[in-house]
Amino acid sequence: MNTSTIVKFMAGLLPVAPITGELLDEELEQAEISETGAESESDTNSKYADYNGPTMEEEIASHSGNTPIIKGTEAYNVQVGSSFDPLAGVYAIDNQDGDITDNIEVTENNVNTSRPGSYTVSYRIEDSQNRYYEYTRVIEVSNAASDPIPMIPPTEEELAGDSGESEDEAASSSAITFLGLEDITISQGDTFDPKEDVAIIDVDGSDITHRTYISGEVDTETPGKYTIAYAVFDHFGDPHAKARTITVE
Repeated sequence: MNTSTIVKFMAGLLPVAPITGELLDEELEQAEISETGAESESDTNSKYADYNGPTMEEEIASHSGNTPIIKGTEAYNVQVGSSFDPLAGVYAIDNQDGDITDNIEVTENNVNTSRPGSYTVSYRIEDSQNRYYEYTRVIEVSNAASDPIPMIPPTEEELAGDSGESEDEAASSSAITFLGLEDITISQGDTFDPKEDVAIIDVDGSDITHRTYISGEVDTETPGKYTIAYAVFDHFGDPHAKARTITVE
């Protein structure tokens, strides 16, 4: 997959100027998009098509301890300059409460992705019986490529392709989150950075801002309305895009 193919596809997602902005991370080239801009047949398959691990129900059934446990907290490497979400790929289970991932607390996180070194992230989980579990993992920051984010085990319904949700609910749960893309008005002569205060969160909660294409330019010396588009592939290879309007007065 070459970059030009992805650029053509992204340009068709939004009614804006052709994408001439920078590619913040070459990982976007891993997306499987055909030359016509259509998704390949493999992209339309379930995101769990190649999953052969345990389901969430099996994980819960196999946990025999009296306290909850946090999983997905193995040592992890982050490439220098990349974003790091301490909760990406992390989940918690309890033999009575089941899946309690939403209750995980990050109690300490000293990771600095701008500087190589060894860092730690501490987690805490508590169940409905006030039983708790704490764990500290090691995070390495280096020049090596970031480790892949592990997949949180799907439920049996998710694995079967039936989540039990309505179409609207499913669309909402599978959408990524764009933050900081509000329309704004700036004064003539002001500086404008299209990446400032912008964050894009993947469907699994990980920060994928660094994998974003940015399209369009703002001439801060000339009053008018300008469109900036942001486009990204999530870690399942599905495309997402959003545009904002920048008004120069």
